[in-house]
Amino acid sequence: MLLEWLKKVNNRLRNNITLHKIDMANLNTQDTNITTDYLIIGAGAMGMAFADEMHTQNPNITMTIIDRRANISGHWNNAYSFVGLHQPAAFYGVNSSVLGNGSTDLSSKKEILTYYDKVLKKLENSGKVKFLGRHNYLGDGIVQDLENPDRVLNFKVNKKVVNASYMKVEVPSTSTPKYKIDKGVNLKPLNALPEEYDKWKNFCVIGNGKTGMDAIVYLVRKGVNPDNIYWITPGDCWLFNRDYVQVGDLSREVLAHAKLLTKAKKADDIFLNMEKRGSIVRINTNTLPTNWRCATISPSELADLRKIKNVINKGYVNRITATDIILTQETIPYEKNTLFVDCTANGLAKLKKEPVFSENLLTLQPVLFCQQVFSAAVIAKLEVTNISKKNKNKIIPIPHPEKVEDWPRQLAVSINNLLIFHRYFPMWMFNARLNFMSHEPMLDYFKYALKAMLLSKKTKKAVIRLGNYV
Repeated sequence: MLLEWLKKVNNRLRNNITLHKIDMANLNTQDTNITTDYLIIGAGAMGMAFADEMHTQNPNITMTIIDRRANISGHWNNAYSFVGLHQPAAFYGVNSSVLGNGSTDLSSKKEILTYYDKVLKKLENSGKVKFLGRHNYLGDGIVQDLENPDRVLNFKVNKKVVNASYMKVEVPSTSTPKYKIDKGVNLKPLNALPEEYDKWKNFCVIGNGKTGMDAIVYLVRKGVNPDNIYWITPGDCWLFNRDYVQVGDLSREVLAHAKLLTKAKKADDIFLNMEKRGSIVRINTNTLPTNWRCATISPSELADLRKIKNVINKGYVNRITATDIILTQETIPYEKNTLFVDCTANGLAKLKKEPVFSENLLTLQPVLFCQQVFSAAVIAKLEVTNISKKNKNKIIPIPHPEKVEDWPRQLAVSINNLLIFHRYFPMWMFNARLNFMSHEPMLDYFKYALKAMLLSKKTKKAVIRLGNYV
């Protein structure tokens, strides 16, 4: 069982991620000097948001989008079947097309894949955008055909290469666990739960991120006894209460965080005070979480997670044997009829930041906290705005948060970036559907923008005081 899964993961990695070893001297280079204005590497959510906005800004720009996968939509292709958005559809997708009802709904995987197919069709129908699936970028404008690895395409890029795969989003079905797994251990990614939830007496979910939480909620709602669910979670997380991360609410909540930051003596103060408001929650109120990943959760999901009493927080898994779970702090035995559910893939790892704007390269990365698709769209808008590269790079990238201490800086930098965007293109910001502020009534929008401007210097000083502003 385990070997079969590992073989599948290896095949997916080979097909989707790793480079095929080729003899560069014997490449078939008959398809040379293909011209495109922008060569976009990666057809996931950020690549599509960038391409859509570039096309809106200038319909005559030519773009070629390539991806190692056969289809667009990036990690959504490999995600578990019951996954959905964790934030409102109003803030997700591309600027030019509404997703779902365009409001608070949490679109499903199927709806998202269908949505991106329609977005691509619209771009391709323009005659200016091409998508090449099962192709891999080798550098210097050379693109390898993964179906015929000895054949390459040589692109002449008039403007820039766009790295839309920098974020390297991982999902369990295409990631191998980092811990050792002995022969005979029953372990699968949570993608298998729809076929497995009624076949086992006990389940052990490994991972404390949103994926692990989704696995537990799924099992509980399928009728699995919570007493038969074990959860290995090395550290507790703070979570957004989804009831507050909604259209018409999010701007107010972000500014509330920022105001608390200006008075905080340590990062924990922000979360503890927001918890009093109800907009931030933790599963176990007896411990102080150290992790913060911008994950959102509904009150009903929180209630389901709190039903799990077998919570194991003795460190990370080092090894699973036929009888024991060997953790960094303790070894724990487990019952034979147990399915281990791996949820340890780091969906959005914190990466070393790179300049967004280089001479011939754009590197798509968040420039607003935990808002990847909006960030990609605003980078496209900045690309076509007539300002210097130096001024464009005053936009500071924001790595995805992992720890509580990351949040103060991310708040301050996000507010500073938002003010820069409004300085250069205020009306675009007001009309951009991916900008969560754009869903506010006009008077509220400008009221919040004014408050952000007044808070900006205070948040910078607060983060410097806390010791982690760069």
